[in-house]
Amino acid sequence: MKCSKKLILKYDKNDMLSLLKDFPKHCSNGYNFKIPSIKKNFKKVIFTGMGGSAISGDIIKTIIEETGNIPVFCIRDYSLPSFVDNESLVVVESYSGNTEETVNIYKLSRKKSSIMLCVSSNGEIEKMCKNDGIPLIKIPSGMPPRCALGYLLLPVYKFFVNLKILPELENKFFEKLKKWVDEFLPEKESNLAIQIAENFYKKVPIIYSENRFYPGILRWKTQIAENSKSFSFINVLPEMNHNEIMSFNFPKWFIKNIVVLFIISDMENERVRKRIEITEKIISNKINQVLKIKLKGDTLFEKLLYLIILGDWVSFYLGILNKVNPTEIKEINILKEELQKGGR
Repeated sequence: MKCSKKLILKYDKNDMLSLLKDFPKHCSNGYNFKIPSIKKNFKKVIFTGMGGSAISGDIIKTIIEETGNIPVFCIRDYSLPSFVDNESLVVVESYSGNTEETVNIYKLSRKKSSIMLCVSSNGEIEKMCKNDGIPLIKIPSGMPPRCALGYLLLPVYKFFVNLKILPELENKFFEKLKKWVDEFLPEKESNLAIQIAENFYKKVPIIYSENRFYPGILRWKTQIAENSKSFSFINVLPEMNHNEIMSFNFPKWFIKNIVVLFIISDMENERVRKRIEITEKIISNKINQVLKIKLKGDTLFEKLLYLIILGDWVSFYLGILNKVNPTEIKEINILKEELQKGGR
């Protein structure tokens, strides 16, 4: 099946297309927000959040591990590790401000007298920040959390720029984001995002990368789940070579219906690059389709964002091919309603 403009008009009922187009603008606007400063010193950073609000922590953790000198942890849960203390910076991110796991983390962080920074558009998080005098980056509301990544990510990145933990971003960074988004617009010929979505259609994608690009392939998995209403699987090399490579045998019906996508760059460890080549040869004899894409960008941060932009568009087009509204999240809403019945 081909992903046509007619199909997009029919199934994109909440106009996710416009939000995808505006991602570079969200990033630029977010980077230029007035960012609160924190005078206290901290010895470790803990990012907390769930779903679309959590991925920015994963990205910044990866970048700081590459260039910074402070340990960073990401928590997706109701509780904090025991090592969190008054010398820990806890970055609390909840787009709605009402995510129950994140609200609980906020309260635990206060009890531990942690240094805190919050990012939210509204809700309980904003109210608690005002009452407690906790720094808040207030971002625009009214969009699905997974479509607010530019606002969840870039202000926090700028926060660490101001602390001289991360490097400043120049205008050409945002120009690249705009160029990459333009490559994946529906009217563009030789559209890589549409090509990948059409290869994924009626298949189960398995996406592999090296460790540093894990946040990007995790974003692919979550976006394919929410936007496409489809399963996908992810893993990293070299780890998958020590176990998962043996999986390409059974069950036979599953092996016939998977498509493997390798994410490559010019940044891999030489041995990891060799492992990708050998792994591709081994599994190509067992499955029908293996794809490979090379990331654009000059830095790790740029390559991660290229990967995320591409994956967001792939998941959108795959949702259209699946004849579903990419924005709709019925099962998530049902789950939240059932949880609310029991109270917190």
